[in-house]
Amino acid sequence: MKKIYIYALAGVLALSSCDEFLREEPEDFMSAESEDVDEALIEAEIQGAYKSTLWFKNGRQGFIGITGTDEARGKTVEVNYWAEQGAIDRYNTSLNADNWLTKWLWDSGYFGISRSNTAINAVRNYTGSTEEWRLSKEAEARFVRAFDYFMLVQNFGGVPLITEETVLSATPNYPRIDKAEIYKYIIQDLEFCESHLKTDYRAGRPTVGAAKAMLMKVYMYAPESTGIRSYSEAKRLFEEIEGLGVYSLQPSYADLFKPEFENGVESVYEFQFEYPDEQNQFQYFCGSRALDQFTEGGGFGIFLPSERYLGLFDDTDERFDASVRTKFYDKNGNLLTSAADPEYIAPHCKKYEDYDRVMDAGASSKNIYFIRYADLILLYAECLLAENDLAGAKQQVIRVRNRAKVSTPITASNNTEMLDFIYEERMRELGMEGWRRMDLIRRGADYFAAQVDKYNPFAKGNVQPYHAFYPIPTNEINMNDGIGAEDQNEGYK
Repeated sequence: MKKIYIYALAGVLALSSCDEFLREEPEDFMSAESEDVDEALIEAEIQGAYKSTLWFKNGRQGFIGITGTDEARGKTVEVNYWAEQGAIDRYNTSLNADNWLTKWLWDSGYFGISRSNTAINAVRNYTGSTEEWRLSKEAEARFVRAFDYFMLVQNFGGVPLITEETVLSATPNYPRIDKAEIYKYIIQDLEFCESHLKTDYRAGRPTVGAAKAMLMKVYMYAPESTGIRSYSEAKRLFEEIEGLGVYSLQPSYADLFKPEFENGVESVYEFQFEYPDEQNQFQYFCGSRALDQFTEGGGFGIFLPSERYLGLFDDTDERFDASVRTKFYDKNGNLLTSAADPEYIAPHCKKYEDYDRVMDAGASSKNIYFIRYADLILLYAECLLAENDLAGAKQQVIRVRNRAKVSTPITASNNTEMLDFIYEERMRELGMEGWRRMDLIRRGADYFAAQVDKYNPFAKGNVQPYHAFYPIPTNEINMNDGIGAEDQNEGYK
């Protein structure tokens, strides 16, 4: 009998099919109790878990974490016309428990957890192959589960903890679990991954290095209040990653965003997109409305880099031209100097352009980074700073800046100034790759609200510290007996 419970299924089915959510066929995946479980089915179930992670980055919802910050904001026409999209920047009453974008994050996370749990149970009940093979497959599925819980706890705080495959007939009764316990469970999964994943694996599969990098993120992004935050543990993990000898900085920053350098020396883990079956729409949503989407690489242009972000770069910094498009040309090579809306030719994000797929408009096959080696170097600089090693922290940041040909010296003279500089350097290096919101929040909810209020014009006067977490979706409260209206995040009740 085929048995799988797709958690938050009602929410999943309510999402717009134009965003490709319903391409997946979860009915094809069999439970661990099926008599037909074999290596091929286990591989298929794990592939299904991997594919579920793409839903965090394949459409509009993928810009949560980028917009609504001091790094980027929605385009004015977009913010004014689409209330729910605009709410990510405005932090107004449309940012509520029925907002489909934040709901998508929730549903994507639990859909992936459901698939991971199914794969884990299948592996544990399978007696074929070798123990090493079984443990490595379980580790792959547990990596995906850890990723999903990380995304959920970062965006919603305490969430239901589901660790076993559940059946279609079950009535959900999963209460919210304290954030600290969720982080502990993520750590448990990732430590298992450290022991059983391979050091080097084919593209798209997590490795020991990816597990250590995720652990490093957990120890640095868990709130201080959880007792999980540990710079010493993060420092140890980075030094172990260095010891693997697997990663290095891509010599050219611009090459990082060219399809021919996907899964390169700097990639620790990236989302694997493939045209036409597993495509993403980032090119379309980043492209200028002043250009034709089929012949000139144009698009819907839903967001723009912020003035703060654009002003962070020195003239010699090669990252600016690799990250930002400031000139737009039509199919005849003519420079556009005006447009129906000036924002159509304002600076746009360049990192997701995919000219191999211009004729297919939004159908991009270009991979999207989750964790890069440069990201880890900058986190390591923070760890050194936490030990009062100001000189060591500077040296790590210089490693990253040298690649970008930045000639301006770092003038920070104390730990406070250096920490501010590192966070700005993370914007320059990782701009519009999805980490800015989390980076702001890990400095505290008050800091997050103050920065967004200061630099995001749509958020000014609205954003509050409680916006560091998004609301628990209404569907979840209605269908899960373990959660009631009283369990909603503060500010959204």
